[in-house]
Amino acid sequence: MRLPTLAVLAPLVAQAVADRLVVEVICIPSLCSYINGQWESSFGTYWTIATGGCHGADETGAPGLQNYCLDFARNRGHFYFANQGKRCLNVVEFTPISQTPSQTTYRMVWDEVPCTW
Repeated sequence: MRLPTLAVLAPLVAQAVADRLVVEVICIPSLCSYINGQWESSFGTYWTIATGGCHGADETGAPGLQNYCLDFARNRGHFYFANQGKRCLNVVEFTPISQTPSQTTYRMVWDEVPCTW
């Protein structure tokens, strides 16, 4: 019996999807606030806290995500899933999505990258 190629490759592709964090950033002329975050993985999308610093399992929202740390000044972060080593994130997108005279809202995307720090 021969299986279609797609049937064989689909489970492998699903496991290869990297994690990412999408953050809504609201800026007024002198200050930016990093509030709403969505953790995206092959298991789904989960709301999470997206402020700088480190966040524990009770703040992550995503199953199995033990903790994560975000360094906005260096545009990098790292995270740990249960039974895995350190995994890293870098900012790959910072795009304005709306603007008024008093504030601009941006979409900031953190994609998983190899850890180099």
